Amino acid sequence: MAAAAGGTAPDLVAAAGPAPMPAASTTSQQEELDSRASEFITQEQFTRRFTLPTTDSHGELVVTYAVGGLDSETAPTVLFIGGMFGGRYLASMAEHVGKNLGMRIIVPDRPGMGGSTVVNPSLRLSVWLETVPALMRAINAQHVSIAAHSCGVIYALNTIYEMPWILPRSNRKLYLFSPWVSPEHTDVTMLSLASHLPWGLINNFDSIIRFVNGTVMPTVHFSGMVSGVVSAPFTANRGDGRGDRSKPLERHERDDVCREYCGVSAAENSARSKVLMRTVFKESTLGASHDALLSLRKEVAGSWGVCDNYETYPHALDAKMRAFFQEEKKAKTSQETAPSNSAAAGSERFVLKTIWAEKDMMIGEKGEEYFNNCFQLFGENEGSSGNGEEPKCLFYESEVVPETNHETVCLPQYEALSRILRDILGPQGP
Repeated sequence: MAAAAGGTAPDLVAAAGPAPMPAASTTSQQEELDSRASEFITQEQFTRRFTLPTTDSHGELVVTYAVGGLDSETAPTVLFIGGMFGGRYLASMAEHVGKNLGMRIIVPDRPGMGGSTVVNPSLRLSVWLETVPALMRAINAQHVSIAAHSCGVIYALNTIYEMPWILPRSNRKLYLFSPWVSPEHTDVTMLSLASHLPWGLINNFDSIIRFVNGTVMPTVHFSGMVSGVVSAPFTANRGDGRGDRSKPLERHERDDVCREYCGVSAAENSARSKVLMRTVFKESTLGASHDALLSLRKEVAGSWGVCDNYETYPHALDAKMRAFFQEEKKAKTSQETAPSNSAAAGSERFVLKTIWAEKDMMIGEKGEEYFNNCFQLFGENEGSSGNGEEPKCLFYESEVVPETNHETVCLPQYEALSRILRDILGPQGP
């Protein structure tokens, strides 16, 4: 859920080396880039849908989602849960690396985003938990690996607790990019102030972002918007909309890196980002306001479900996984046709891996320390689950990705996304 200001596509080409072309030629090139970007973003794979049936809590609901990478039911599949504003178009960022690795990346719109039906904020988590198995049926997947970013982590932690069977036996891991932390546990003044705003104002948050995105900083990266919008007034700018190009280009702006990890030039990748943002704001974004209410713990949005308390959640998850593994083992041994190889039941080990940004203005150093401390007893070198009686099933790992912030940590150009996809594939991967 974030953004980073960037120059126009011709600016990026110029910064990469060649001298600027005449204005007419530059305009023609930009039009060509915009045309190709529009064709890319409007592909059918990025706008699919299914419906959730009526329940006692809600009527029939539409859910929109996108497929990135290899569009095949037989491909290893990853469910990516984006942050605030992190809807289905995030799948486009994994298109190139996904195809190269032969993997399918699925990104759904949560209620009120894109074409997904709006629900009462208090129903967001429960509807999400209905959505996941229905989505798996829609894409014909028995198992999916899971990765999440920012406030999407709240949904991921609930998903893995309620549906431990969802993960493939070959890779029982959950990958979290810059997990969201409740404002009282961070040192981010902006979040502390925001948490005291009336819920009615926060409920119009997406409209504020629409205004800022359209007038103050019209170029953003599609990993999200929020922290970039907040930081925009403090970003050095030459007055021509290009920012300070006297500094070295960041990885997501470099032509060679974009070609390697996105399959296109930096200029074309920038054009895709701009087209994508225009497309996002043509659709519903009210769900982002509802996610803000949830993230800031406003009563109208309800609790964070089973992860409402990060300090007790790890112990609850460890116990849940232990019970799941025991039941799985019983089921395997009771089947007459069960394979003799005990490894077929899968490892009785569940790994939660956190990928932190080097500098994160949405989480802060205090927030990162708090989250890590909550899982401290489940570190690789700890011997028990914390109760001193049973071996643990939950193992916690974390890493920091250099040169990243909250909005860039999951961009493919910074390599962490590729690493987790390869980790999911395991030794059989390319």
